[in-house]
Amino acid sequence: MAVKFSVVIPLFNKEAYVLKTLKSVCKQTYTDFEIIVVNDCSTDASLDIVTQLNDNRIRIIEHTKNLGLSATRNSGIEAARNDYIAFLDADDCWDANFLASIVTLIKKFPNHKAFATHYRENYNGTLFIPKTKLFQKNKGDSFTIPNFFKLNLGRLILTQSCLVVHKAALNELDSYNPSITFAEDIDFYIRCFSKFDLAYYYKPCHTQNTTVSNSLTQSSTSDKTYPDLKKYLGKSDELDAFIYFYMYCFCQRLKLENRSHDVKTLRKKIDIKHLNSLQVILLYQPKSLYALLIKIKKKLMIRGVQPTTYSS
Repeated sequence: MAVKFSVVIPLFNKEAYVLKTLKSVCKQTYTDFEIIVVNDCSTDASLDIVTQLNDNRIRIIEHTKNLGLSATRNSGIEAARNDYIAFLDADDCWDANFLASIVTLIKKFPNHKAFATHYRENYNGTLFIPKTKLFQKNKGDSFTIPNFFKLNLGRLILTQSCLVVHKAALNELDSYNPSITFAEDIDFYIRCFSKFDLAYYYKPCHTQNTTVSNSLTQSSTSDKTYPDLKKYLGKSDELDAFIYFYMYCFCQRLKLENRSHDVKTLRKKIDIKHLNSLQVILLYQPKSLYALLIKIKKKLMIRGVQPTTYSS
């Protein structure tokens, strides 16, 4: 049976990027796909750029009010006509062989429901491949990952833009939680990879922009809803460690936003035995010192150095 994809692209104010994103899909060497652009009430020229493209594979869905990223992805999933749902953010790009690489995984691991490739990051024009816990693994180019959480304490081995999930699995998972408007991907990964193993291609086929000005990673989260990760605790030691690591990350994000009350509240919920010594130290550092360390980290990343608080 032929593998067919529905490529879901959430769109909100990405006029500077969406054309390049769409062109990266249209140039795929594997061509059996549709593109579903879900416009979440963009206020810039993003939608005009999409409508001007003359490609009958593109369908546009428009929200009548801004619903957020989770609900926007869900709209694309519901509209999808094909079994394999590929997600791509409107400021990221695929290599021409991305879908072909996923097809290879699907044929090699036909009983799996979730697939992904490695990726590279574009940080202010500097491209580098994130070093993850898979960095020195010698398993060949493609393999399955039965314990996602053990390998993702630190730099994730995937992003939302290099993830493909079978529609039946998404229906079983109830897709994305629309009430979560920040770090919805972490909530989804917990639910998805608690149930399904990941088939993985260990070569980068996607470029993620990490410094887009109106992305969630660059803007305030004061009006966003974080996921309640504590409700997932107790299923395995690896999952618990994954959850506490991201609670630590949330604390550091809140600290930079001067939300000291929220930091103290969340910090009390973290079992620090699941963090390493450097993370524990940083968790209790004042904002001024932590902000200085972040500035140093950014300068290092521009030079291609990848500092991390996680040690395997």
